[in-house]
Amino acid sequence: MLPSQPTRPQPYRAYRLPAFLLSALLLAAVGVATVWGLREFASSSQWVEHSYQVLGEIEATVAATRTVESSARGYRLTDRSTLHAEYLTSIPGALSSAGRLVALTADNPPQNHLARDLERKVRARLTEIDRLVELHSRDPAQARIDAQTSKGYEQMRELTALAQVMRERERALLAARHARSEHRASLLTALVVLGIGLAMVLLALLMYSLWRENRRSRELERETRQALIDLEASASERHLLTERHRSLSHYAGLLQSCQNLQEAMDMTAHLIADLIPSIGGRCYILRASQNLAETAARFGEEKIVSADLLHPNDCWALRRGQLQQVQGDRGAVRCNHLEPARGGDDPRWNLCVPLMAQNTSLGLLCLSGEQPPQDADLLLIQSIAEQLSQAIVNLQLRETLRVQSLRDPLTGLFNRRYLEENLQRELLRCQRRKLPLSVLMLDIDHFKRFNDTHGHAAGDALLARVGQVLHDLVRNEDIACRYGGEEFTIVLPETDAATALKRAEQIRAAIGSTTILHLRQTFGPATCSIGLATSQDDRETPQQLLQIADAALYRAKGEGRDRVVDGNRALTTA
Repeated sequence: MLPSQPTRPQPYRAYRLPAFLLSALLLAAVGVATVWGLREFASSSQWVEHSYQVLGEIEATVAATRTVESSARGYRLTDRSTLHAEYLTSIPGALSSAGRLVALTADNPPQNHLARDLERKVRARLTEIDRLVELHSRDPAQARIDAQTSKGYEQMRELTALAQVMRERERALLAARHARSEHRASLLTALVVLGIGLAMVLLALLMYSLWRENRRSRELERETRQALIDLEASASERHLLTERHRSLSHYAGLLQSCQNLQEAMDMTAHLIADLIPSIGGRCYILRASQNLAETAARFGEEKIVSADLLHPNDCWALRRGQLQQVQGDRGAVRCNHLEPARGGDDPRWNLCVPLMAQNTSLGLLCLSGEQPPQDADLLLIQSIAEQLSQAIVNLQLRETLRVQSLRDPLTGLFNRRYLEENLQRELLRCQRRKLPLSVLMLDIDHFKRFNDTHGHAAGDALLARVGQVLHDLVRNEDIACRYGGEEFTIVLPETDAATALKRAEQIRAAIGSTTILHLRQTFGPATCSIGLATSQDDRETPQQLLQIADAALYRAKGEGRDRVVDGNRALTTA
């Protein structure tokens, strides 16, 4: 037996317990910092949501005030009881929106002051509108005169300007809150990384001490080495996960900036190719009809080729709304859009991931490779699919809202909001170039009687047909809008009164020869009355042109309908 050698004192033994306690304290501090960071993030999210509520209430207040103004003007022009009732019912909504805005900004004195000022301006505008409505009930002629000289346009302009100031301040506050949240997130990340790093250093020192103490034992040496290998593998895996998380976060941010689906698909293909270069595949997008999915982007080299176009029933993932993975001839049923298996021990695998949101299929990620994917790769692909699905929904919703904000859904023509935004621009452009601009106000004759006789569905069909006629007759540079109800407005840039009169007669004749087929019944032809106004000098405003055209329209109706009246000529004659 070999004599035992004296054991040397270990200089590291005295530091083991303090190092262990310090590392545990660091990990506990990291946990506390993480909890604190999550709570701060939740608080920041609530304040960001509060800013969005304030912005939404600002828009609601302005929109409600415009609704009251529109209803009152319609009543003054037509004396319809339904419009008067609509006007009365819309007033509480405007006051309620203004009140909610004041309540929402109670935490922000400057914004609250502006909100109260906005509420006063809303009440002032409603008071002026109410005065004109009351005056109209007593003396319509005087009401029309007061409406032309009323300070309502100035009141609305001031109200809109004040609302814009509030929007800008709230958006600045929102940006500051986002910046503060990002700063806190960066600070938390730094604290967590520093704490984990120090804890890992201390743990490494402890391992080194144990290794030196037990270096004479081969078995313990192998275990220690294996622990170090595992630690390095864990660190490498953690580093890989961190890089993937960073890439996913960057990808999510870029998705929010995409302008169309193709950009999102190309970005997704590039991300998958970078993070998992061993696989290939393609991204599909389902058409709006939900009957066909087409390839939108490709990445890597496909080991199992998929069709360029596929029917949703050809893919089990789209059928079931769940991930579908196949390797060779084993496992799940093979999708019909994939090439046939080679047979035998085919190591190739395929993965179909449906792009789903709100129980609706949006598209498909189809991937394939030589070796089965790791669990981390599957989780990464699922995360990408979830973020891409949400981005597709947002892009589709954004496009839908953009179209809805500009177009009237029944006729397909531009709506009144688009008219108000673009008539001013076109008029100023023509005035700068010393060119004329004409406006046509068109109203379908006896539309209410047509509605009462044949039903609202037939009335909608007639409006849609008139919209199609106007769309076919106007030029690309013209602006055809549905002004409201059965009234339409056409803006003719660079068109003088004589040309506009010919165009109006063409439109009147086209509508007068139009019939519609509804529920196997033919209705029509319908007639229309048109009022014409042409800009005379550089001082005219869009409101003046619309008023002249509107007055000419009512004169055409008074003279027997189915005719065109030039409002400028009527004013000159008067």
